Amino acid sequence: MASQLKRPVTLSARDREELLRLTTTGVHSASAIRRARVLLALDTSVGEPDPKEVIAARLGVSGEMLRLVARRFAETGGDIQATIGRKKRALPPVPSPVT
Repeated sequence: MASQLKRPVTLSARDREELLRLTTTGVHSASAIRRARVLLALDTSVGEPDPKEVIAARLGVSGEMLRLVARRFAETGGDIQATIGRKKRALPPVPSPVT
């Protein structure tokens, strides 16, 4: 049974190398490494990816996490740095009481 993704992730060779380097060397946040591993597992350029349930179990994440990373990759136009990085919020959640 093939993995059925609404938003397939296709990485270039350069992007794959960068993600592999990020996951194996240097000091990076755990969430960035986790998202990079998800992107590598969902990559369709090296062949058909495993089913989502298998990927989620192997990486220790939920199926929802796979869906969210794939959606963010599609929304950023394939920019891996914007996908694995932390999204900056526009405004504080509560307005300041001091004006």
